[in-house]
Order: sequence, then structure tokens, then C-alpha cells
Amino acid sequence: MSALEGLKVVEFGEGVALGYCGALLAACGAEVIKLEQPVTGDAVRRLPPFAEGVAAPEASGLHAFLSTGKSSVAIDLNNLDGVALARRLALEADLVLDGMGPGKADAVGLGYDALHAQAPKMTMLALSWFGGDGPRRDWQGSDAIAQALAGFIYPIGQKDGPPVIPGGYFAQITGGLTAFIATMGALVGGLSGDEGVLIEQSILEAQTTYTESAGVRFAYDGAASVRKGVNIFTPTYPQSIYPAADGWIGVTALTPAQWHACCELIGAPELFDDPRFITSRLRNDRADELDPLLIPLFRKRTALEWFHEAQARRVPFALVPTMADLADLDHFQAREVLAEYQHPDLGRFTAATIPWKLAATPLAKGGSAPRLGQHSREILAGRLGLDADQIAELAVSGTVGLGRIGS
Repeated sequence: MSALEGLKVVEFGEGVALGYCGALLAACGAEVIKLEQPVTGDAVRRLPPFAEGVAAPEASGLHAFLSTGKSSVAIDLNNLDGVALARRLALEADLVLDGMGPGKADAVGLGYDALHAQAPKMTMLALSWFGGDGPRRDWQGSDAIAQALAGFIYPIGQKDGPPVIPGGYFAQITGGLTAFIATMGALVGGLSGDEGVLIEQSILEAQTTYTESAGVRFAYDGAASVRKGVNIFTPTYPQSIYPAADGWIGVTALTPAQWHACCELIGAPELFDDPRFITSRLRNDRADELDPLLIPLFRKRTALEWFHEAQARRVPFALVPTMADLADLDHFQAREVLAEYQHPDLGRFTAATIPWKLAATPLAKGGSAPRLGQHSREILAGRLGLDADQIAELAVSGTVGLGRIGS
């Protein structure tokens, strides 16, 4: 039995954060029905990476990763008949994931108040970039905007250069994971017989959790973050990436014991007693003096040699693997960090699994992602009791999409 077996979830709206929250629920055993627009589907279907030779809307590997384990039902939420179908599905759910944006679900009768009046045990997560209220709730967001507004990227980059934005969907994955945690708290409350609740989640506010060091420091001494260079993060050092003989090695030596062991390891014990570098804060302030001393030393050996010797001394050095290297990493293999996913058109691919383990209730490792509307017939008939003629009529009107069957 899976941890969330029997939990019925309906997901409507778009975006990586909402999709990731739903994917985590599905991996834990929940039945997740994802509602998408006919023809085009979720906007994530138009985000790379794309498989060569696969036509839209099935070409996105990102969408396949975020939709694994879900059922796809294509319903037009711009259509009154479509909204009525979505409402019926939502009223049967234990949990509704709303990613339409502030006020949009309410405007069509799919908001918390309207659904809760008929289904008091139902819990809803309303996930948006800037939250459900506040003067800027209707701003358009993106990963870069969320990271910037949270104060996360300002201190990253060269001294005299612009802030540097990490690639990918960092803020949205964080938002989706935070949303999953919030839903678990609400569902635990429901086990005690409580009524369902509205959870209101902001992706921006989830991202602000990564400003803990800079925020606390500013609160204490009013010192604003400054860019000191790539891989230099106030107030500790070294916590950086250095060139090795054959690649890169991640180096963290913050405590006196770690710094002492690091100096011994690289053959420069005199650095430990050097008054310029005696504390982590001093090393950070004088990184431009320290790095020219460290870089030639790290270039003398391979990354793997540094890694094994440092770990033997309990100093947290790390390899900097490529994506190709990750699949061969023995620790990842032992813990099943990566798994095989599949899609009828994309074929098979490897990606990360759910990032925790439960002893008594196994989690899904990889799995299958649906085509757009693949489960429309099944859900409309099985859940809503529609017959074949009714479903066909809805398809002809464009209210629902039935998906492609077969190869």
C-alpha cells in the first residue's frame, strides 16, 4: 500500500510548480487527475527539452517528468460546459490543486468558497507567483523574477558585473515542494475530522527561504549583501569550486578543524596560522588574496584524488559531475536517486525520483506519463457517468479532448 493510496486529487492550472506538487503526490500513491486545455494542453508542454521528431503537444520531456503517474483529462475551462465538468470532478476530490492564478478559479465557480460549500471535507491549494492578496498579486511571474524579488540573486556574480541567475526552474521546484509540504499538513488535520481548508501558497515567498543568511545578517548589522565574485558567498570561505588537474572540485572548509585539515591536505600548513586567513570571515573578506594561493595547489591533482583524500579526513570536498556522470555515480545507484520514466511518444528517459524514502509505504520510482487527454473517456465515463454519445458530443463541440489512442 502506498502512503497516499485512496487520496483523490484534481489538478487544474499550469506551471512547473503546480506540476511538481502534483507529481510528488502521485509518486506517494495519490490518484491525480490533471485537467488540461484541449489541443494545446498545459503551458509546460511548450517548455524544453523537446524530443526530436515528436510533434506538439507531446514533445516536452519536462512535461512528461512532471506528469508521470497522473491521468490527463482535456477539458476547456473557457467553456461553461467544461467548467461544469471540472466542477463535478473537483467536488469528488479530497484535494484540489489550483494554479489558475488569483481570483481566476473564483470567477468561474471553481474557487474554494464555491466548492467548499458543497464539499466541506475538500482541501484546496491555491498556488500562484505572488499570493492570493496584496497589491501585486496580479503581477506576471517567472523563475528569474521570483529569484530576483526574493533577494536571492543580488549577491551572486562578479564584483563589477550584473547579478547572475541560475538556470532551470529553481524557484518553481521549490514552490512545488513547499506546496506539497503544506498540503500534507492540511491533510493530517483532516484525519482528525477537521473540515477541509484553503492553503494559499506564493512561489515568491517560498523562494525567500533561501535568503536566510543574508536576511539575518542584515537584521543584525544592517550590512547589505555585495557581489564578491563567482562562488564567493558572504560571510564564509572557502565554500567554492576550484580547478583540479582534470576538472573541478568543490571545496568547503569553514570550521577551524576543516580549514586545518584542508591546509594539511593541499600541502600548505602555513596558511592555517596565517593571520590574514585565521577565521572564515577573514578568508571571505580576503578571498582575492587567498584564491591565487589555493588555485595552483588544487591544479596538482585530479578531482577524484582530492575528493577521496578530503573525505577520509572528514573535510567536505565534492566532485562536480556532469549529467552523464550522475547515472554512473555509485551512491545514486545504491539509493535509486534516478529512475526510468516513459511516455508513449517520447520513449524512455532517466530523471530524478521523489527525494525521500518511506520505510513501510513504497514510493513510485519513475513511471509513465500520459498523452494529452489520454484518460478523458475513462474519467468522464467512470467518474461522471457519461455515456459514449455524450462524450462524443462534448468532443465535437470542443469542450473536451479525447486524446490519441495507439502509436
